[in-house]
Amino acid sequence: LYREKSRVIFRYLIKIGCPKEDAEDIVQTTFSKAFEHMIHLNVDNPSAWLFRVSINNYYDLCRKQKRYPHAQIDESFFENMYQMGEDGEQIVLKKEHKNEIETVLNQLSPTQSNLLLLKYELDLSYEEISVLLNMKVDTIRTTLYRSRNTFKQKWSEFVERQS
Repeated sequence: LYREKSRVIFRYLIKIGCPKEDAEDIVQTTFSKAFEHMIHLNVDNPSAWLFRVSINNYYDLCRKQKRYPHAQIDESFFENMYQMGEDGEQIVLKKEHKNEIETVLNQLSPTQSNLLLLKYELDLSYEEISVLLNMKVDTIRTTLYRSRNTFKQKWSEFVERQS
């Protein structure tokens, strides 16, 4: 379970703005507590439970440190472009585009931005997201549809303000 889920949880924590060191600590703490208390817990879906506990631990950390979570897009994407020979101007333009997308994502509700990140950044299926968030697949589909529409609207407004 640890090998299978720890990486996905870690990547998600990074995506929602958790610093790498904190994400590592949160994943480690979550799994150690889970293994410690697994006998006493009656959890139908351990993956969803671990995911939820990790996110709650991150939000607790944010409250303690008076930080606010924000969406992030993976920087390694841009590093890979550089290694593949893209010129500097294209890389700068793509980084600017990434920052613009993050700006718009951060205007959405946490639920909306989280669902969009899970679906399009982590490339999870509706079923996987359903399991992780302990929500019905139809609810995920509907909320993602609305989230995409809200993103499109906010994106249009953002582009209009920029021109």
